[in-house]
Amino acid sequence: MARPPKHVVHLSAADRRRLTRLTRSGTAPARALTRARILLKADAADGRPGWDDAAIAAALDCGVRTVARVRKAFAQGGLDAATRRKRPTGRRYRKLDGAQEAQLIA
Repeated sequence: MARPPKHVVHLSAADRRRLTRLTRSGTAPARALTRARILLKADAADGRPGWDDAAIAAALDCGVRTVARVRKAFAQGGLDAATRRKRPTGRRYRKLDGAQEAQLIA
C-alpha cells in the first residue's frame, strides 16, 4: 500500500494556468518542464485526486525522489522555487593551474 505524500500540492487556478502554458510552449528547459508536469499531476486542489509519487514517476519517467523533492520545494518556497533552477552556492577553484595540467596530460 502506498504511503500518502508528505507534502500535498494545492495549486490555484492561476498557478495551474501558468504551468499548463509553460508545458505547452515547450521553450523552457527540460528540467522546468518536468517539474511543471510533476506539479500538475500532483495537484490535489478542488477535489482533484492528486497522483501518488510512484505513479507520477512512472508516467513522467523520472525518479520517485525527484517527485518528492519537487513537492517539498513547492511546499516550502512556492511555484518559482519548484520550477526554477537553483544557482550554485559556492565558487569552485581549480585544483591545477595550466602548467600542472599540461604536465599531467604529458
